[in-house]
Amino acid sequence: MKKVVYSLLAVLVLSLPMMAQENLEFYGGYRHISGDGGLDGYNVGVGWNPITHFQLYLTYDGTYDNSTLGTFALTQIGSTLINSHMQEVLTGPRYFLPGVLKGHGHVQGHLLIPYVEAGFGEARLHTDLTQVNIAAVQAADTAFAWQIGGGADFRLLPHWSARGDFGFLRTHFANGGQGRVRLGLGIVWSARPRATE
Repeated sequence: MKKVVYSLLAVLVLSLPMMAQENLEFYGGYRHISGDGGLDGYNVGVGWNPITHFQLYLTYDGTYDNSTLGTFALTQIGSTLINSHMQEVLTGPRYFLPGVLKGHGHVQGHLLIPYVEAGFGEARLHTDLTQVNIAAVQAADTAFAWQIGGGADFRLLPHWSARGDFGFLRTHFANGGQGRVRLGLGIVWSARPRATE
C-alpha cells in the first residue's frame, strides 16, 4: 500500500508543472465508511480540471474503528477489543453539473454545484483482535477497490467551498466482495474562483 501511495504522490508532484495551476483544487475533511463496525476518519485529495466541468481526482481516506465486545466482559474470556484501520487510494473522473439548476429551481450565483464521480484504486484493511490474557491476533489484506457516487459543492467564497459526498464503495478483501456506504464532508480550495453566474 505504501508503494502505491508513494508512486501516486510522485506522479502528482512531477505532473504539477505540466498542469495549469489555475485548474487545481485541494480538499480535505471527515470520512465515514460503513462495515467493520463503521469506520470514521479523514479524507484528503487533489483535483485537476483539464476542461470545464470535468475533473481528474486523486483521493486518500484513512478511517478507523475501535470496538469492545462487552458481552464477554463477565466471563473467563474477558473483554474482546477490535481495532480496525482501513485506507483507500482512489483516482478517477468527476463531472460537475452546474447547468442542471438553471431555469428549474436555479440557485442564485451557482452556489450549489452537483457532481457525479467514479474512482478506482486500492484499499487496505488491518484489524487487531485482542482478548484479555490471550495473545493478540492480527489480519490484514490489500485489494482492488472501486467506488461510484456523487455530491455537491456549496460555494462559500470565490475560492472556498463546502463539499458533501455520498457513494457506494466496493472492496475485495479475503477473496470476497464487500459493499460499503461512503460519506464525506469537507472543505475545498480552488485556485480558480468558482463561477458566480
